[in-house]
Amino acid sequence: MSDLPTVPVDQLARTYATDPRHHVVLEASAGTGKTRVLVDRYLALLAAGVDPRHVLAITFTRKAAAEMRDRIVAELRARHPDVWQVLRDRAHEIAVSTIDAFCFSLLREFPLEAGLDPGFALADETEVARLVEMAIDRTLRECRQRAAHDDGIRLVFAQLPLPRLAQGLRALLERRFVAPVALRQFLGRHVRDARSEASAAAALRSDLRGRLAHLPGGLAAWIDTGPAESPLWTLVRRDLADLLGAAPMTPAEVRAGLDGVSRWALTRDGKPRKVPTARKREFASPGTYEQHRLGLVVCADAVSSARRGFESALNVLLTRGIRRIFRLAHRRYLETLLLHDALDFSEVLSRAVTLLSQMDEFSRSRFRLESRYQHVLVDEFQDTSRLQWTLVASLVRAWGDGAGLGHEGALPPSIFLVGDRKQSIYRFRDAEVGLLDEAVTFVQALDGSTSVRQAISQSFRSHPDLLAFANDLAVEMVEPAAPGTVAFRYGHDDRFPLPQDHQTGLNATSPLAVVVADDIETCAAMAAAEIERLLVDGLVTDRGSDGPRRARPGDIAILFRSRESHREFERALSARAIPSYVYKGLGFYDSDEIKDLVALVRVLAAPESALRAAAFLRSGFVGISDDALRRLAPDLANR
Repeated sequence: MSDLPTVPVDQLARTYATDPRHHVVLEASAGTGKTRVLVDRYLALLAAGVDPRHVLAITFTRKAAAEMRDRIVAELRARHPDVWQVLRDRAHEIAVSTIDAFCFSLLREFPLEAGLDPGFALADETEVARLVEMAIDRTLRECRQRAAHDDGIRLVFAQLPLPRLAQGLRALLERRFVAPVALRQFLGRHVRDARSEASAAAALRSDLRGRLAHLPGGLAAWIDTGPAESPLWTLVRRDLADLLGAAPMTPAEVRAGLDGVSRWALTRDGKPRKVPTARKREFASPGTYEQHRLGLVVCADAVSSARRGFESALNVLLTRGIRRIFRLAHRRYLETLLLHDALDFSEVLSRAVTLLSQMDEFSRSRFRLESRYQHVLVDEFQDTSRLQWTLVASLVRAWGDGAGLGHEGALPPSIFLVGDRKQSIYRFRDAEVGLLDEAVTFVQALDGSTSVRQAISQSFRSHPDLLAFANDLAVEMVEPAAPGTVAFRYGHDDRFPLPQDHQTGLNATSPLAVVVADDIETCAAMAAAEIERLLVDGLVTDRGSDGPRRARPGDIAILFRSRESHREFERALSARAIPSYVYKGLGFYDSDEIKDLVALVRVLAAPESALRAAAFLRSGFVGISDDALRRLAPDLANR
């Protein structure tokens, strides 16, 4: 644990953040006690006489919501017994909700205003998958008919196999609130690009003619230096003649001709060749070989550049086609949900945002909402998507005008947002780290305060050596050229404070170590040795315990760069008899123990099979080496 001072150096910011009279956007680094700040602010609201029904606390997982509520109730009983006596019969009104649960309750209360059947249901993951497949199947059937008169859609079907296209549509539907923006931005940057496959093919031929005109000595002379007896060169000469000639070509013929020329001019990974693919002896003389080699450099660069332009144009056409298909898939999916009187979680959020944006049309419903939610607290704000932030902002926007009933409560209405830009890892779920800066501007406008943004950085979780390492590493991660909204920042307020005159690594038992080895097996063995040492000498202090205890295997975690890299660590731990469990590693049938069981069952089912016998002998049940297996073969099954 840290040996930092008892009174945090950022105590002023903590005190300000827990005062419910202030709007606050709090940036809290890892281990700094942000949940404690949120709980203290919630308790301060209750102690000031705010009815718990008027407090909306939001976090992002059911587990976190349940743990936070239990902590609030426990702290309320211990620190404010008089308030607890008043509220104990209404303890169920002290609530912490996930944003999904809040949106669902909102639609349940106002279904007609949201345009829903009052009996609508929330579809589970299995049902959502089934409804998505129904919508995609219908979309693909309709798009096959549209492909006859839509170049973009026809190109999509020509370039993408149906399973891959269906997989892409599933991903787009899952992110349907950000996908249209991304597609529109991409196409906006290429608005003047080719409008059809035929125009892209014509542009390629024109581009290639212009670039090859700069060949030393001319194109015809360079072609004459080629290996006349080479079958590949014969085809390349014909493809060049077609591409550079004036005769019309279909887009498919242009693509085939470009592929033919590319086999001569480019390597397999698409890079320009520096030397011919044909051998020297296939050329008429060493001189013609050298002439051809020099010209090939220019030709290869020309083909590479022209090909990139052609593929870029095709990508634009593909994107236009995919956008049309996605729009249709989105409509069909919404129709499918409506037909089944069901919503998925994304649609619940979308409908809730739409409902709040239309509340001016439903004055009685708006009255009920504004009289209820007067204090809003949001945890893990760095994981918030733009649509989720729109929902929160809609709840509190009226406060800035002095409107609504919030001003009639025990305290003026308040909003508290807490998060950490440095821990924003859910961009793949549409989270936008730049929303923290937007939220500061928005909240400042509510009452004109300039003290909205607060920051706490003193960690109570880690050893000073680890904090110093984190500071040094994070500073090096800053990229000044990165866009401001998404750039990683690490300023003074982000740095973890350290004890005065602290120097990393002076302690012989420093908690920080770096292991470097030539292969993964050695790294795994060294990590297993360190874990074995920790299980003998390491001490762990549990939250709320009276003192430390001996470390157990369950106290230790290993983080992997990829799912495929855990096998070596499992073997190294097993060799030292250290129990381990892989969380969300490879699939069930890919794990070693299941493969061993399958090998056993297969050899029992067909003991005469030498192949199955070999697989069983190589399994963990026997563990025979490859060399020993070669010695036992042949006639392995009969031994």
